[in-house]
Amino acid sequence: MTFPLQGDDSSERAARPFDVLGKVYEETYAHLPEQLAAIDWLLARLPERARVMDIGSGTGRPTADLIAAAGHQVTGYDVSATMVDLARTQVPAARFERADVRALPGTPGQWDAVTAFFPLLQMPRTDLDATLARIADWLAPGGLFVFATVPFDAEDEEIQWMGQTVRCTSYPVETYGRLLRAAGLEIEHERVSVFHPDFPGMGAEEHLFVHARKPGGPAAVAHALAGPYPLPASYRGPHELSEQGWLGMEARFERRDVEQVVDALAANSRVLDVGGGTGAVVREIAARLGSVTTVEPHAAREESMRQLATSGVRVIPGCAEQLPFKDAQFDATVATWVLHYTDDPAAAVAEMARTVDRAHPEAKVVLVQGAPDNELIELWNRACAPLIGEPRDHQGYLLTLAADILAERGFDDISFTRARVDVVFPEEGTEAKAQAAAEVLAAFWNTGHPGLGQLREALLPALREHFASGTDRFNDDAVMLTARPRTHAARQEPTS
Repeated sequence: MTFPLQGDDSSERAARPFDVLGKVYEETYAHLPEQLAAIDWLLARLPERARVMDIGSGTGRPTADLIAAAGHQVTGYDVSATMVDLARTQVPAARFERADVRALPGTPGQWDAVTAFFPLLQMPRTDLDATLARIADWLAPGGLFVFATVPFDAEDEEIQWMGQTVRCTSYPVETYGRLLRAAGLEIEHERVSVFHPDFPGMGAEEHLFVHARKPGGPAAVAHALAGPYPLPASYRGPHELSEQGWLGMEARFERRDVEQVVDALAANSRVLDVGGGTGAVVREIAARLGSVTTVEPHAAREESMRQLATSGVRVIPGCAEQLPFKDAQFDATVATWVLHYTDDPAAAVAEMARTVDRAHPEAKVVLVQGAPDNELIELWNRACAPLIGEPRDHQGYLLTLAADILAERGFDDISFTRARVDVVFPEEGTEAKAQAAAEVLAAFWNTGHPGLGQLREALLPALREHFASGTDRFNDDAVMLTARPRTHAARQEPTS
């Protein structure tokens, strides 16, 4: 499809520096930390297979490349023919067209997200204003806009940039916020940072990054990390959990989810952990924050965790469905790998939300469950569920249920991020690995089951096949759901 460029020579003038620079522009600007963080912010909130427009798509990297790799439908537009050719070669999973955004035919509500990293600097202010308003119109209700520019107070100012003569227009920081709000968008993040381009003769640049949302749409989107879809119609019921089985697994873990959870809670001070288990998570939270309260329903584990009191861990007996605390007693509540062991996950999530003070600027609920491509869950569903007559496990059902309940209770800024977890079997040889895994997994999933030996035997063919590939581990990846009140969505005030 061919789109028109602007009728005057402004499109050609805007394209000229980028036609000359090509890959050099990517090499200089593709690793901006704030841009990568903005893409992460977007990916954590996009619905499954979202429609994303990338304005000023350049070489396709990093924006279109990362978004398309996450399974979304990306269409990039750029005035530079050189950039479009490069993008088509480098990012075949996305679509790229040569076009001036000012000349694009827009359909209201067409896009789930729009990204615009520095493309609006070479148009007059009247066009810049109109383009921001059109972007807001193009977004579907609930749609997301990630925008970056160089803020300054001038129009059609000639500058030297990367060896090119460019005429630029912009506004002061506060004007962009006013324009986006006037267009009907809600700003969720606004920050000014300083970047030092690695290019001869270039000085420091001030960059403004804005994340915004169009009101409306579902409070909790159908995110890809809450799949696979379609979801089950109801909860399958709780898994059994034993101290012995869990300890056997814990010795095999290489967990990166704990670090992500602790980082998410770094600005909190009153944290409740639900289902303390063996203390692996609460120990790290207390080490970072100085203290944490945990609720544990199993007497043996509650007793074993009391030795952590000297490390700042307060242990309280209780269950997730009826937490023994007053409303709004904490500024964050966290539960890692807990919901699939509860009798009533909906009640548990509602209780977690109840205990958090929504007025606190860092109010949040953090949940960790299995990822949709988790190899151990897939193995359990394939080998164990039919043998013991239980329904298949679906962790995404629990994450979606939690997201809906949290959104109903005002925690409607919801993000999903992957956390890497491996279960490692370093034994020598395929058979030794398979035998060790069968022993550990059968005990973890079904300690005390009368058919435990039969379960171990049923697992062995799949385990031998898995380890024959040369791997020594299973992917046990997690998804971290973070829910905050939208009025307290992650925001940093502009600083220079």
